Amino acid sequence: MEISIDSRSVIAPEATMFFALKGKNHDGHDYVQGLYERGVRDFVISEKRKEFAGLKEARFYEVENVLEALQEYAGRYRREKKAEVIGIAGSNGKTIVKEWLYQLLSGNFSVYRSPRSYNSQVGVPLSLCGIGESTQIALIEAGISFPGEMEKLEQMIRPDIGIFTHLGDAHGENFTSLAEKLAEKAILFRHCRMVIGQQGEALETIRSFNGQARIMSWGEEEEAEVRCKTLQKNEKERKVVISYQGKSFELVIPFPDEAAYENCMNAVCVLLWKKIPFEHIAERVASLQPIAMRMEIKEGINDCVLINDYYNSDAASFHLALNTLMMQDEAKERAVILSDFIDTGSEEKVLYQEIAESLKRAEVSLFIGIGSQLSRYSSYFPMPARFYADTDSFLKQENRENFREQVILIKGARQFRFEFIAGFLQKQSHNTVLEVDMDAMIANLNYFRALIPEHTQLAVMVKAFSYGSGSGEVASLLQYQGVDYLMVAFADEGVALRAEGISIPIAVMNPQPEAFDNMIEFCLEPEIYSLEILRAFDRVLVKHGIENYPVHLKLNTGMNRSGLDRKDIPDLLAFFKEKRHVRIQTVFSHLAGSDEARHDAFTRQQVECFSTMTRQIQQHFDHKIMRHILNSAGIERFPEYSFDMVRLGIGLHGISAAGAVLQPVSSFKTYISSVRNVPADQTIGYGRRGITKRDSRIAVVPVGYADGLNRHLSNGKGEMLVRGKRVPIIGNICMDTCMLDVTDTDTQVGDEVEIFGKDIPVTEIAEKLDTIPYEVLTGVAQRVKRIYFKE
Repeated sequence: MEISIDSRSVIAPEATMFFALKGKNHDGHDYVQGLYERGVRDFVISEKRKEFAGLKEARFYEVENVLEALQEYAGRYRREKKAEVIGIAGSNGKTIVKEWLYQLLSGNFSVYRSPRSYNSQVGVPLSLCGIGESTQIALIEAGISFPGEMEKLEQMIRPDIGIFTHLGDAHGENFTSLAEKLAEKAILFRHCRMVIGQQGEALETIRSFNGQARIMSWGEEEEAEVRCKTLQKNEKERKVVISYQGKSFELVIPFPDEAAYENCMNAVCVLLWKKIPFEHIAERVASLQPIAMRMEIKEGINDCVLINDYYNSDAASFHLALNTLMMQDEAKERAVILSDFIDTGSEEKVLYQEIAESLKRAEVSLFIGIGSQLSRYSSYFPMPARFYADTDSFLKQENRENFREQVILIKGARQFRFEFIAGFLQKQSHNTVLEVDMDAMIANLNYFRALIPEHTQLAVMVKAFSYGSGSGEVASLLQYQGVDYLMVAFADEGVALRAEGISIPIAVMNPQPEAFDNMIEFCLEPEIYSLEILRAFDRVLVKHGIENYPVHLKLNTGMNRSGLDRKDIPDLLAFFKEKRHVRIQTVFSHLAGSDEARHDAFTRQQVECFSTMTRQIQQHFDHKIMRHILNSAGIERFPEYSFDMVRLGIGLHGISAAGAVLQPVSSFKTYISSVRNVPADQTIGYGRRGITKRDSRIAVVPVGYADGLNRHLSNGKGEMLVRGKRVPIIGNICMDTCMLDVTDTDTQVGDEVEIFGKDIPVTEIAEKLDTIPYEVLTGVAQRVKRIYFKE
């Protein structure tokens, strides 16, 4: 049974139980009727509304408190699973430790981890319900903001092993002291058989809550069970020697900062507990990949170095970030851009006095404070300092030339949107990219899977560079997700996938005779669209001495592009009266108009023709021949014709023929490279087609028709999104650049620009160009860097 609290996330309605949670701005009961119409039948509710009476097939479970019911359900679910649960708590570092443990343990165990930062009263039960039957280790975060919350989380999670990451000021406003907050967090570990953490007072407090648990401490102190000593560190890595149970080994941690060191050691202790060989631990730690939520060190403008750490804001994480700043190039001056701290629970005056003293000790030569609190305490910061009410004020008043040959720490709470400051100060290069959201792709895949019968196989098209998204990366994801077939246009695409480790069956839609030898060598299965191709491929198999090689027979049922006609079937069957080296794996056809209701009669006629032809073929063969005719639109609109397999293409990328709200997968993005003021009545660009009708601000972005930005979007026909606002393209699109009219925005150099994606749908671009989304997606040039991300 799938669990859902969000009507938008329901993929398999008939197998979903919906918990109608109530919040400040939403009420899950409002979505019950809509979900029922989509096929959901199980609902947990706290109020029985009149309109529910007509939902005759629904099963309602009425409770006093839906959230408590969800938590109780999750607790029972967790106890039924055999997985060893590792609970992770602390003020900072929970997500990093979880993600690094996932990287480090996956080579030895089947590991599940809670998605993103699902560590709240709602997030934890959803996380627990993701534990599978085959899961051996489950990594679950637990986060709190108020006294009494950890009690509920502990009852659900009941971790076997606990990890305490760090005690800091984050979310401290609801606790009278750090000691009270630590005591609350320690509740998570009261039934653990082992607790891992850094040697010190915090671990001793946890010990007092569970005297039976084994405490596995790490640190430089003699009392630590896992002794560690830093041998050396530089701007890229930290070398540490580990002593454990009388033996020693070296680790090279590929991140030098203190936070990474703490997070890594907590993870390493789990591997030691699991008796992973020292050499394997060292090898895996050296290969740790950065997590998006950790600080990033990037190249800035004018020979500056940027330390971007704008994901959280509290005093403890600030001091860790400051340590990283002090480790950078000593020849450069140090600068800090800091926002107000949010919800620390500390007295403002004392807090900012301590921050100012820390900056002095770190010999920071420039301080920029952003926010009303820092502005109030500006007198505490005697070094050269500037203060702004908000990020927009900074961007309007600062000059990029003010920053030269500095190491700049950019540290702020998320609500201050410091990513704009990072973009303002980051070194500009050709950063036009196509971002590919793998989570969105999986969600779309699951949407289509839910539409077809349980035992129907799924083939996915990855031709044309997987519709512009990148064949290798997408194919790897699909292989991991368990699709049955991949389909490419030409043999060389299939060879490239085999070279990248793709092992599942691959069908080639346009096999060329000169590629037959390569196809056989790399186990690629040809589409057979004519008797000539069939005979030619069989002759090559004879030469290689291979029998029963799978092929896919294409029938023409009305598309009239390629494929065997009805009149060809007698010759086909005559060919197989003798022993042949090919084996018909599947028989298929293409629908010509399955995406439009006006062609529905023709679509059904195609299906009837297909059924007749395949019956005629099948009766002459002893083995079962699979049949498939549905494309993406067909899956949505005619699932009753799923037969043995379906072919998913454009739907995977978020395009629906049935009006379903799918998730956009690809986001085409660039950035503002320059902005200039242009008076009214001036022309912009080649051919002088763009004309300013007022005094204007004109931005240049480094994307042009050589990158796949169609030139027909010039002169106001196309728009882009910057700072949440749509702005028109002005003038003709050039080969490598184009211009935007940003007069009505506060756009600055370095701002991110969306060409298409989550806010400007690719379908909208296609409509403006009087074409189809396929052309827009596949038109993005391969010189555009693809970036893949997954939560």
